Amino acid sequence: MHVYIVDDEPELLTSLAILLRRAGHEVAGFATANAFLSVADDLPLGCVLLDLHLPDLSGLQVQTRLNEAECGHPVVLLTGAGDVPDAVAAMRAGALDFIRKPYRAAELHEALERADAALELARERRRRAKRLVALERLSLREREVLAALAHGGPSKTVAYDLGISVRTVEMHRANILKKLDVPNIGAALLMAQAGNMLNLQ
Repeated sequence: MHVYIVDDEPELLTSLAILLRRAGHEVAGFATANAFLSVADDLPLGCVLLDLHLPDLSGLQVQTRLNEAECGHPVVLLTGAGDVPDAVAAMRAGALDFIRKPYRAAELHEALERADAALELARERRRRAKRLVALERLSLREREVLAALAHGGPSKTVAYDLGISVRTVEMHRANILKKLDVPNIGAALLMAQAGNMLNLQ
């Protein structure tokens, strides 16, 4: 799993990175909130270990920015002893968990396990969003052809029903497969069904 540590304490950042790499995670560290936020949307989905008190932005502000950008990275907050009210507020804003400093390794690993489950949900949301974007690239005629193909008839029947040539149906069929990046029309129909696009008459 990718883990992004955002903390301005060099010793803590280094020790956390060593611990997590030993556990098999891919780790990147950031000393400021803005350094992380500037690349957050381009990073592979991963868990963010986020300090509540950073020199440029607070953990709550970072949480808000991540929510607005819809990056999908689950956040686990690193907090001091007196930060519990702020940590609770961040969790209400969407943070997954919070860990008090000095952290315990077992507690950290438990939080990362929860983050891993949350990441799978985030990946599925990204896959769904990608499918919807691809479907939106279809022209109206391509959507009509796809909807007609959903009834299981041959290209000749689809051509007759839509008042176009068989060759034109085949052209649209090829364009649909290319735009949706799928190997066959069955896969295209599954995508269209998931995107509620098979309601054309």
